[in-house]
Amino acid sequence: METKLIKFNPDKIDSLLLQEAARVINGGGLVAFPTETVYGLGADALNPLSCAKIFEAKNRPLNDPLIVHIADKQDIFKVAGEIYKRTLGIIDEFWPGPLTLVLKKSQNIPQIVTAGLETVAVRMPDNPIALALIKEAQTPIAAPSANLFGRPSPTTAQHVFDDLKGRIDMIVDGGKTQVGVESTILDLTQTPSRILRPGGIDIEALRRLSPDIESYQGNRILSPGMFTRHYSPKARVIVVEDGNKTQPERVKDIASEFISQGYSVGIMAKDENKNHYNGDFNLKILGPEKNLALCAANLYSLLREFDKDGTQIIIAESVKEDGLGITIMDRLRKAAAKESDV
Repeated sequence: METKLIKFNPDKIDSLLLQEAARVINGGGLVAFPTETVYGLGADALNPLSCAKIFEAKNRPLNDPLIVHIADKQDIFKVAGEIYKRTLGIIDEFWPGPLTLVLKKSQNIPQIVTAGLETVAVRMPDNPIALALIKEAQTPIAAPSANLFGRPSPTTAQHVFDDLKGRIDMIVDGGKTQVGVESTILDLTQTPSRILRPGGIDIEALRRLSPDIESYQGNRILSPGMFTRHYSPKARVIVVEDGNKTQPERVKDIASEFISQGYSVGIMAKDENKNHYNGDFNLKILGPEKNLALCAANLYSLLREFDKDGTQIIIAESVKEDGLGITIMDRLRKAAAKESDV
């Protein structure tokens, strides 16, 4: 399959290019497109055969549900079967934006989209290209991240191309995504509501609107992003958290040990600690800890850069678990598969 790459200007969307991308969706094909979080791999959410192609292209397990994207708040009534007052209040506050809601599904949604669950994950993205494509296609679009399953999510069209060239019909290049990590997923089918995945929306912001929200502690796959190992580069990831020594000292000790064994080692550090490392290390800066939004936006790109460098071991400094720091640490721990944590 030839993968066509088309470039969009988000400030002035070309109607002819938009129609071309929508025709691929309506014809049962796959289109990767930017959202404010990461690039998504889109198919007509109401066409089970089209959605099956997503799983095939990504090598995605069939028990991992897809997120359905809509372009108008009212379209939630087309994809969800039960809408309560609290749901509408959350939608009014946070949509469009990086918040996915898990709701009882409508009969319009194929079982393959929900991985056989009676719930559907739905969101309204905050990106002009994504919204325009959904409107032009005149159908909800099912779209997980546009990468091979388990790899770091793509934040540029090049990342998509690296993973999915020859596997999908089209890539819409709309530049680098802004948030850089996936949406927060909130399950509204239970009382109290449950966070199934931290993401681009601050959990505390959600709790200000709905104080009873809890974090899910189970191990069932109820939404995307719940596998233990996920978002992983080819390299082994080691996350350095609290310890007796300072964080840079611990990172350098671990790095030196692996280097002595002949491994190619990379270090992902916070901006505040960059002067603690010298030229002996392949150092990449996540961003300043005081700017966690920038750290989140850089995370997946850096993991992919280490892979391009041929790095075998990535040693990552932790960040404070506050706001987006909760999301960053969730992604790092999953990339490290937990048992590799230090």
